Amino acid sequence: PADLPPGWTAKWDAAREAYRYTDAATGETAWHVDEVRAAFAKAKRRAQLRRKDEEQKWHRPCGSQEACLRIVDEYLAHQPRQPNLLLRTYGPGSLGGGACGDTCELPEPCPTDPLLYGCRYDTYDNSVAAIYLTKRGKLEEARRILDSFTDLLYPKSLEGVPEKVRHTGPSGRVLTLLAAAYSDAGKAQAGHYDSDGVYDGAVDTGNNAWAALAFVHYAAAANSPCHAAVAKDMLSALTGDASACQDALGGVRGRLQPYPRQYRSTEHNVDISALAHALGDENAWGQAHHFVRSMYGRNHAYNRSYAMGTGEDAVCDASQPVGPVAADCTYWNILADADPDRERMSDALAFALRSPRPQEPNAGSHKVDPAWAAAQGMWTTDEDLVHNPGVSFNGTRFTTWGNGVQWEVTASAAMAMLHYSKKYGRLEDHGRPVALERYVGEARDSLRLLLGMYKGVPGSVLGGNRDAWVKWTLRPDKWRRGVDFPGGTDTGVSWSYLRYNHVASTAWAGLLLLYQPDADAPARADANPLAPPREREVPFGGD
Repeated sequence: PADLPPGWTAKWDAAREAYRYTDAATGETAWHVDEVRAAFAKAKRRAQLRRKDEEQKWHRPCGSQEACLRIVDEYLAHQPRQPNLLLRTYGPGSLGGGACGDTCELPEPCPTDPLLYGCRYDTYDNSVAAIYLTKRGKLEEARRILDSFTDLLYPKSLEGVPEKVRHTGPSGRVLTLLAAAYSDAGKAQAGHYDSDGVYDGAVDTGNNAWAALAFVHYAAAANSPCHAAVAKDMLSALTGDASACQDALGGVRGRLQPYPRQYRSTEHNVDISALAHALGDENAWGQAHHFVRSMYGRNHAYNRSYAMGTGEDAVCDASQPVGPVAADCTYWNILADADPDRERMSDALAFALRSPRPQEPNAGSHKVDPAWAAAQGMWTTDEDLVHNPGVSFNGTRFTTWGNGVQWEVTASAAMAMLHYSKKYGRLEDHGRPVALERYVGEARDSLRLLLGMYKGVPGSVLGGNRDAWVKWTLRPDKWRRGVDFPGGTDTGVSWSYLRYNHVASTAWAGLLLLYQPDADAPARADANPLAPPREREVPFGGD
């Protein structure tokens, strides 16, 4: 018979003196051509519905609070680990870089540094993950990360450990601070920062403060004085004579031995203030608070915000470099109450929530034109051209010189706005009310959609790879943001986030949804990682 639909065959049945029609794919049979055509049409409709259902999955946010948090749980539970059992920062695997040829091909299974091999396992990301797991009630999983940190903090032997990296804490034990990131090329040892197990041996103040905060939150949740003692040892090392500055600005340096740098970072001092507050160290809090407060308006191009930090040409350099301002210097500051001044907080928050203007500066360089710089807020919109074109994702840039939404800071921004509303009430920008609930909703909706789409939260939804990012940064008109695949989210400070699921962004999204999953839910203040534990006190007295 002619005109059979694709996949159907006909075989003559002598007993019935009729053709028997069979669908080779399903085994379904029929005796009449009309039945064949009806069955084919029905199967075609089912296939179309299945395709539509699959396509719509890219547009579905995660559901209830519990459903969303289970996605976060699953992502962290299945994230690869290195020999010290720390979580990999990115992946596993990319989310695709888009359709732009070589400059959209992303390396697998993680982004790589041209000068290094393997994947990163960052101290900061693992710290945020440990805090999330603690607040989620998954104490065994949180402790697994903290046990890894403990092994990397307290050397089993001091042989080969330079004196300059040793600190004796209040517990009486010798401590060596954590490196920025570890690798899967070997097992790292405490106090050894140039071994195969270390990806980035820099000892940054902020990363270590976050790790200490993870110990604090766990200590409260598990009623574990010994974990609180680790946090106290770390705070002592971070604020001791080798790191503290005794000039008019105060604060602590951004990077310590074995590869010290002399700048002071606002964000790092915000982290120190949060840690000191949680541990009840008023002196350390006062030093960090004073520095953060001094940074308000110090970058004259952005005189309604907090400067990123100081120069680094001399020990405790007090110079003010030209540069952008960073979103976390505002949002984390609010969450930590590092500079709890309503006027300054309001100015900085109102500025951060302005939308950036993509045009070129009116005169001179974007780095020095105050009129242009003052218009460059940080709240922006991205489109996922790889898997979800036409849908807007809203959040904050990393800095005023960056491009694209950075999701880790966006989650913290939403939490900070909720905290601000409870502490200070309404926000105004030059007398005009700012609808904080709108920005919180935009961020939370975007994060829910990302969790539903990708079963984690990526560092960026923007396509392109590192080569695309290098090309984009060299464009004279890059401020117009007219590139479909610019190489991820540009931070504006020498690196970008690419399309890989990201531990810190995913864990921060989980913390936000623990803090307040929707506008009708009460806020759970204990989910704020930069505030002291609220539901249980931190126990002291262990060693």
